[in-house]
Amino acid sequence: MGMSGFELEQEKDFFSSKARAFEKCEDWKDEGRVLIYETKINIAEEASRFGIEHPEPHSLLYENDKDKLNSANARYEWNKARMDFAASNPSKKTKVSSRLCKYVPKQRLFEGYENKLIQDGSWKDEEGMRGKMQKAKQFHY
Repeated sequence: MGMSGFELEQEKDFFSSKARAFEKCEDWKDEGRVLIYETKINIAEEASRFGIEHPEPHSLLYENDKDKLNSANARYEWNKARMDFAASNPSKKTKVSSRLCKYVPKQRLFEGYENKLIQDGSWKDEEGMRGKMQKAKQFHY
């Protein structure tokens, strides 16, 4: 027999149609684990999020000293709010799934990939603890 160990380890399922194979792969994917974790946002995300909620005041041509003073005050308040936002260590929630499906048309199948560390609950957002997606199942049609 010319089969590799890799082929023997993978589960293969055969289905009557492409739609049925896709549906079964998606069902398998949905049975996987989903983790939601909180992480700090990077400086670009921070600037974008702050900018959406607090548009930067624009400088205009000033007709008098009062307008200049009001504009300078608005700019000061905006910069202070931006610094306070950054100092609050803003974060975001991120969702990671343990499984995904990939379509391989030439082989007439959907490949099911799984991250074992997510699936067994030992995944952490740290170097060496994120695992990786590996082929786990095949859904042929």
